[in-house]
Amino acid sequence: MQDAFKICYLCGYPLDAGPEEIDDDHIPPRQFHSREIRVSEKLNLLTFPTHRKCNCTYQLDEEYFIHTFAPIVMDTFSGGSVWRELLGQYRKGRNVRLNRKVLGEFQKRPSGLYLPPGKVVKRFDPQRVWRVVWKITRGLFFHEYKVFLPEDKPRQFDIMSPGEKPPDEFFLLPDEPIYGRYPGIFAYKFRKFEDFFNFHIWALLFWDKIITLVYFHDPGCTCDVCRRP
Repeated sequence: MQDAFKICYLCGYPLDAGPEEIDDDHIPPRQFHSREIRVSEKLNLLTFPTHRKCNCTYQLDEEYFIHTFAPIVMDTFSGGSVWRELLGQYRKGRNVRLNRKVLGEFQKRPSGLYLPPGKVVKRFDPQRVWRVVWKITRGLFFHEYKVFLPEDKPRQFDIMSPGEKPPDEFFLLPDEPIYGRYPGIFAYKFRKFEDFFNFHIWALLFWDKIITLVYFHDPGCTCDVCRRP
C-alpha cells in the first residue's frame, strides 16, 4: 500500500509532482476560520498536501458553503466573525453575485406556506454542500486512519437545522470523544461499527451550530451497496 502521507487524499495518486503543483490543503478549509480569529488566536490549522489541480476544483463550492451558512451562524462567536468578514468583502465588491444567490435562497413563504413568526426557510444546493462535507470527511478519515477514502464511495448525509432534534443515529455517538483543534469553529466525532460491515458514522459541527452526519462503509467493504456500479 502507498505510504498514506505520500499520496493526495483527494485522488489517491502519489504526490510526485513538482512543488509548484502541490498545495497545503486545510481541513476544514482555511476560510472557515475568519482572518480576525486566525490572527488573534494564532491558529495552527490541520493541513495535508494535495495536488493543486485536485484542490482547486473545490474552491467555488467551499465559498458557496461558507456564504450559505454564515447568515445562520452569525449569532455565534466564530460564525459572527466569519459573517463580518464576508460583509466586508461584499462592500468591496467581492462575491456580489454569490451573495445575491444565497440571499435568494431564504424564503418567508415557501410554496405559499405561512411560517411561524420569525421563521424562514433556507434552501441550498445539496450537491455543492455535500461535496464540501464529503471532502472534509475524507480528509479527516485520512488523518485518523491513514487510509484513502475514495470520492465515489457510497455515502449518505443528514443536516440538522439549529434547534432541531438530531436523528436517532446521532445518539450512537454520545460517548465518543470530541475532536477538532478549535471546537468553537469546527469539531467532530466518529465511530466505526466493526460488527456491522465496518459501518462509519461521522458527526461534524460547524461554527458551534450546524450539525451534519455522514454515513458510509469501510473503503474496502465488498457488501452489495458498496459494490454497486
